[in-house]
Amino acid sequence: MRCRILVTDLDGTLLNRRGEVSQGNLESLDRARQSGIEVVFATGRSWIECKMVAQAALGDGVAITAGGAALHDVATGRCEDRIVISNDLVAHCTESLVNHGHLAHLLKDSTSAGYDYLLVGDADLDEASRWWFSVHPLETRAVLALDRDERLRDEQLKHVLRVGTVAVADELARVAQAIRDEVPERLTLKHWPALVALGQAGVDTHLLEIFDASVDKWRMILRLCETRGIDPREVVTVGDGLNDIGMLRGAERSYVVANAEPNVAQCATRRAPDHDHDPIAFVVEEILRGQ
Repeated sequence: MRCRILVTDLDGTLLNRRGEVSQGNLESLDRARQSGIEVVFATGRSWIECKMVAQAALGDGVAITAGGAALHDVATGRCEDRIVISNDLVAHCTESLVNHGHLAHLLKDSTSAGYDYLLVGDADLDEASRWWFSVHPLETRAVLALDRDERLRDEQLKHVLRVGTVAVADELARVAQAIRDEVPERLTLKHWPALVALGQAGVDTHLLEIFDASVDKWRMILRLCETRGIDPREVVTVGDGLNDIGMLRGAERSYVVANAEPNVAQCATRRAPDHDHDPIAFVVEEILRGQ
């Protein structure tokens, strides 16, 4: 079956170790689009965190952001679709993280909330987040605790795509398990090494991400296919990380890059070169050869 949508992850896949789109990958994206293939970025980053890359590499189209929690129009930044966490679960997860001594990061749909992150708690902002916030034009607000006033509290809890924090891996594993035990089946929790500088992952610094249970890149791809009237079998996916597993398993034809972890690599149907050796150019060439 021909490819009508090519979905690629960003960090560790399209972007090389310097966080750049190579000339080879950039040219291949143009070739794919000129051949009638819609190119979609699917990333764990929020819209504002991937805006520059998406607009420079695509110019228009759509990007799946926040691990599948939102869909943005690349040209305008408008949020076309989203899956937020219910207010009661945002409150529960936030207070649990704070009670465990962590700073809760509430990622907002900034197109509705007017800002990007609400930071809750009295813990210090970790080094990885401090670096990340310094390299992206993010607007953050901070409070020591969720407000007791119902109206103000409701405003703090609205428009949340993801609740998270950054800490030492062992600590996060314990916190994640506690939250899983407290709210079974209503949330999706993931944690893995955080990016700390120049696209490099910290060995002991891990990121915990909590979403509504329905959030996944592949599910947002299916929602996009429905609006486009496209058969999901006409989607090709490329990725490398934990939050790519759903779209690698879901697509009839999927590629994992050589730098992926073994547990991710086994989820794809095909292999591509690592992120420093133009994997998207390789994938596009294979797709066009078979069209």
